[in-house]
Amino acid sequence: MDIKGSKGIVIGMAVLLIVLLAVVAGFIYKDFIANSGDGELAEATATVETIAEATALMATATPVSEVAVEIMTLTPIPTAVFTETPIPTDTPVPTETPLPTATNTPVPAIIYPTATPVPPTATIVPTPSGPQAGAPNGIRATHYALQARSNISVNGKIWFEFVIVNDSGGEVPYSALGTMPRKNGVDRLEWYQNSWGGNDDVMPLGGLSAEDHIEIPEAGDYTLRLVICFESKDVCRSGHGTFHTLSQEIPITLN
Repeated sequence: MDIKGSKGIVIGMAVLLIVLLAVVAGFIYKDFIANSGDGELAEATATVETIAEATALMATATPVSEVAVEIMTLTPIPTAVFTETPIPTDTPVPTETPLPTATNTPVPAIIYPTATPVPPTATIVPTPSGPQAGAPNGIRATHYALQARSNISVNGKIWFEFVIVNDSGGEVPYSALGTMPRKNGVDRLEWYQNSWGGNDDVMPLGGLSAEDHIEIPEAGDYTLRLVICFESKDVCRSGHGTFHTLSQEIPITLN
């Protein structure tokens, strides 16, 4: 028997002895209470001694090897090591990204391009082919035309007629009134046909109307128009005076 087994037997015997002593003590106390006489107390004491002897006898009589009291050795329960499972860390709630504060961005004013003014196209006035009619000193012609009986040829009689109006409000002196031939853009004064004036004449308030003819000795393209000159007769006929145009030009061709 190993040391561990011997220790177990000894401990078992000691426990059994304690139990027996406790039982005997209980009986003695009971008897003592029930019988308080001296004789009974002596008897009880004898009884205790008897039990003690018996117990000692039993202890010595019983071989230790035959007491098979084996106290089971309690196998210690392994201490449970509680591994504290870490509580999963709460996933942090994502911080809300603050929305950008809307700022009232001023809407840029729409600037429409200013239309560049187109310069007005210059109206091209055709250059007059010849002198233009006017009303010098209030004198103007309301009619000037060739007559049907005209012989439009070299040295032919080319008949014309005209009507003059005086808007001046009074009589207007003049020196020459007639038809001026124009060839290649040049007045041909030498073939001018004077119909009225030259004798200190004046244009009456009622105006006048007349007819006359002109003869041109040279072939070519011409224009005929009614003219008037207010300077002296000699100045007008010499070519130094000014002949003012009173009517439109009439083109003719002489062969």
